[in-house]
Amino acid sequence: MKEKFMQLPVPLRKQILLRCAGAGLGAAMLLIVLIYSRDWRFMVPCAAVAALCLGSAAFLFDRCVRRKYVVITGICTVIERTPIRRRIKSIYLQTEEHQVRLVGARPIRNLVEGDTLNLYVAENTPVYNMDGCNVICNYITIERTLPTAKKEIQTQ
Repeated sequence: MKEKFMQLPVPLRKQILLRCAGAGLGAAMLLIVLIYSRDWRFMVPCAAVAALCLGSAAFLFDRCVRRKYVVITGICTVIERTPIRRRIKSIYLQTEEHQVRLVGARPIRNLVEGDTLNLYVAENTPVYNMDGCNVICNYITIERTLPTAKKEIQTQ
């Protein structure tokens, strides 16, 4: 199983480990409540968080091992932000064939237009067509790849 895990791409491994960490946190909260309180009204939510996170990690691991995901590589062309807090509202990616809009994108530090992004999406994720652009509302994870010029500078 460790060999299968190590063969997965780094962003997917990170997502699986984050979900396992959530399960560990839920289990730790359950133990603390069990030791100090022993009140089932507090134990049930902790157990639910642990079970939900562990199930999510197992489901994602299974999906990744069976290669039921798609990697979309594109260049970030437009970043729409909210007016007041400047959070990312949507990101436009230009791929080889289409323009893709990510709605509700999670925050990415120092993201600028022109960055190359790898988007990991489940095979059965719905893709909508709106105004000549493919809209994706849900994805597994997103990774910024460094351009070759930046990679050369960092290796020297």
